[in-house]
Amino acid sequence: MPKIRMEEMLPHELDAAVAVCPVAYCAFGSLEWHGKHLPVGNDTLKAYNLLLLTAEKYGGVVVPPTYWGILEPWKPWTNSGLGQELTDALYRRIFECLVEVGFRVVIGVTGHDVPPQREAIERAVAAIQGQGATGLAMMEGDFYDRTEDRMDHAAHWETSLLMHLRPELVNMTQIGDEMLDTAEGQAAAGVYGKDPRVHASAELGRTIAEGIVDTVGTRAQALLTEIGWKP
Repeated sequence: MPKIRMEEMLPHELDAAVAVCPVAYCAFGSLEWHGKHLPVGNDTLKAYNLLLLTAEKYGGVVVPPTYWGILEPWKPWTNSGLGQELTDALYRRIFECLVEVGFRVVIGVTGHDVPPQREAIERAVAAIQGQGATGLAMMEGDFYDRTEDRMDHAAHWETSLLMHLRPELVNMTQIGDEMLDTAEGQAAAGVYGKDPRVHASAELGRTIAEGIVDTVGTRAQALLTEIGWKP
């Protein structure tokens, strides 16, 4: 299969990829506590692996993921983020550089599902408008509608996704006997939503992932059509 990871491409391979499908996919996230059973890079890992699947199915190139964004610390091993101004500048420059390379559509997906991070990506999209390019900013579950399941924090949605995408990084035995049926218990465990010990599964993660992949891929193709791009 053709390479889809930008950092692994030789120059002629990148030129060919852009000529065939000038869509760049950018994963954004955080380094944040996600309970005891998920890695601190969970947000970015989800978005990045979803976009790899999207590029495999719909074409395009996946940019190296960005783990830095907008975040307030709540555990000693959680980074405090870059703040709004620096995050805006970083995301904008990433998008501008991709347009300079030749991409015509830049898709930014954040697995750190907070509006300020999506808004930072939206401002990056606005920065490339009018340069013969366009883009899309979204949180991973913004347009998901296959089941009633919705985004959460380290609960059944996020746990199911990583069970499907990177199962070797999930360790459910670490949750132990936390009381996740009360607000106090959820706060202590860092798990907000349905109890992943009961409701999470790799099968549900696959269903969620397929829905997101199809949403992102079809929207990318629609944006290419809107700007009049033809191979």
